[in-house]
Amino acid sequence: MSKFTNKLCPICRAPFTEDADVVVCPQCGTPHHRVCYLTKNRCGLEEYHAQGFVWNGRLPDEGPEPEPENIDPHHAEYPAGIPEPKVMPAIQDIEDVESPEEYYKKMVERLNDNTEGDDGVSIRELCAYASTSVFHYGRAFSVFRSGAAGKRPKIFMNLCSGLFAPVYQFYRKMDLLGIAALMITAASSLPLLLVYGGILEDNEGVYILVSLCRFLSFVMTVVLCLFGDYLYYRHAIKRIKKIRSRMQERGEAYYESLSESGRPSWLRAVIGFLVLMLTTASMGLLPRFISG
Repeated sequence: MSKFTNKLCPICRAPFTEDADVVVCPQCGTPHHRVCYLTKNRCGLEEYHAQGFVWNGRLPDEGPEPEPENIDPHHAEYPAGIPEPKVMPAIQDIEDVESPEEYYKKMVERLNDNTEGDDGVSIRELCAYASTSVFHYGRAFSVFRSGAAGKRPKIFMNLCSGLFAPVYQFYRKMDLLGIAALMITAASSLPLLLVYGGILEDNEGVYILVSLCRFLSFVMTVVLCLFGDYLYYRHAIKRIKKIRSRMQERGEAYYESLSESGRPSWLRAVIGFLVLMLTTASMGLLPRFISG
């Protein structure tokens, strides 16, 4: 039995099970569900760090653990002051849960599911790879794995994927998709720049071409908003299987490797944004080079 079993996560307040995916705060030693820690991206007891708090098996608001007195080991009741462990119900339809607290707890249980689907990976592996925004991606991954084979949903709304393309794709380390989105974005503005530069005449045919290019950019935005998460899902599966082939055991180091590999890159996002701006600026100067 793990030393964390039945101890409470400071974020969701649910007790840890024996097979729970637990990470520990490097400063105070408090255990968390990995999903909970990644959701906040910090320790749930960060406000206690300045007081020198160190986890000793119980959270600050739990107080010291009372010593049991005259407890019959065969009796089913718990000593006064010690709450009876809560049994989390199996997740069926999570959207039917009315209490936000219960919804959060069930989401944590779902995102820690080790069951492999037809895609060959588990939700826990996918969420570890996503590293951030695990509630959003956990729901998306669950949707993509639902339904009958061949008829599984592929749509899950993500406005950032479309509105901030190609920067968002580079941020999520989908470099090939980012490059494709960058090329489409740049190409869609080229006819209009050529018109402004006097290379193309402003006639009905050119107007239709400019409209088609704008429509192409609009279609790309809509497609990425609707299918961007599915493309990320397929990307994550490939990356997870590649990492799995290098690591024989699926212990703590394995999930740390998944998280490190999938962690979003602000550097990639900044470089992608700069490349987009540079490409647009270069295309703006293109008419001068052609005419000069």
